[in-house]
Amino acid sequence: MRYKKKIFTVFLAVCCVMSVLCGCSAGDRSQEAKSLCETFCTDVKAGEISKLASYFDYGTITDEELAELIAPSDFNKEEAAFAAAIKESTDFSVQDPVYDKNTKTATVYVVWKQGDFSSDAALSAASVEEFKTALSSSSSKNITVNVTVDLSGEFARIKNPKDTVDAVYAYNTINHGIMPGLLSDFYTDSNWTLAPKGVYTNVKEIGLRVNFNNELSRYRFIPGVYYTVSRGGEVIYTSDIMDIEDNSIRLDYTIDMAGAGDLNEDGFITDGKYSVMVFDAHSKQICTSDCEVVNEILEKEEIVFEEYKKDHYLTDLVYDIKDSDLMANSFVFNTGWWDYDGTSVGKSAFASNTKTLGFSLAVSSTNDNELYYDYYYSEKSDFKDVNETEPVFSASCKPTVYDDQSCYDIDYTPAEMKPGFYGLVVYGDAGRKHIVFTAACIVVEETSGDVID
Repeated sequence: MRYKKKIFTVFLAVCCVMSVLCGCSAGDRSQEAKSLCETFCTDVKAGEISKLASYFDYGTITDEELAELIAPSDFNKEEAAFAAAIKESTDFSVQDPVYDKNTKTATVYVVWKQGDFSSDAALSAASVEEFKTALSSSSSKNITVNVTVDLSGEFARIKNPKDTVDAVYAYNTINHGIMPGLLSDFYTDSNWTLAPKGVYTNVKEIGLRVNFNNELSRYRFIPGVYYTVSRGGEVIYTSDIMDIEDNSIRLDYTIDMAGAGDLNEDGFITDGKYSVMVFDAHSKQICTSDCEVVNEILEKEEIVFEEYKKDHYLTDLVYDIKDSDLMANSFVFNTGWWDYDGTSVGKSAFASNTKTLGFSLAVSSTNDNELYYDYYYSEKSDFKDVNETEPVFSASCKPTVYDDQSCYDIDYTPAEMKPGFYGLVVYGDAGRKHIVFTAACIVVEETSGDVID
């Protein structure tokens, strides 16, 4: 009996030791599972294909397929920068494993944190820098992934690595409204402003209007553009990067941009063949266009105002577009004398209590050249008493943009509005030689909107 008790005591002791040993063994493998999971998650966050590929069973995924999940090859630089910002905001924390002795596996719960790219601030970001700020200032979004670690073999092995990769890089599969492809894919056409045939004569600026498809306005993170100007094959000007607005951009070369050697003795841009080459911010070419600059000795054109009776000013708009290029870019149905003060008594007639005379010349929104103008006053309807060298007012203006068109607001506010005839002469050059437009109106004695007898 004593012998049997001794055997039973020894048996109990052995069982206790085995129980302790087994418990220590399971605990050691669980820590191994956690350590492996932490290394794996570090490699997922880094996105190194060579390291990540080692976690997948042979033949389950190629390096190319894995690379497409991490960084899609068809992303342009804007999309890649957007994705990189989200990647930079990504972090994780690994929880203690839950060990299943029956399957000899450990389940590790990993909580991934990413900047919330669906927040209002992130969705309204117009640039990568704005987007990064939005991610850093918003609450992170949590992504929980269960990682299964196989502990049945000599070495621990992750069974479901793709689940984590898919979850962490899911943002690569979502449409974030970033401009796809290249900016050149959205290019439609270009035209030389105020020179439809691409020939400029005696000018101080040339301008190329570059237009893009309306689809472009659907996207954000649109790269800027820059351009070079060449003459005779030599680059003479390179611009800074400029933003596109309303699917269009005007690219100018002016006397202020030109060096002294690029102007003639009259201060105009030098004769020659000019080429403007347009690139996106990543130096991908969008388009190129050529024009010619010609300098001629210009004689000052004679100022001529037609003589009309007073009732003609009541019933008709009195103006004459003399330049074919300006005519091609004008909207005549929106052009006319503007009634600033509510004192109009006809289409080209105003009461004497008018404060401002103003002619509104409506042109295409692509036209933003500067025009130069003079107002003349005459007591006579034939303007015979006018001295061309002594206008009552001189100024210049560029058009103001209104919705789908632009208007030159050609205004004159005298100290005293005298009854009589007012003539307007508009020039295309600062030297006031080439007349592109004339107009005339009458100011009557009445100080109200009464009809002229």
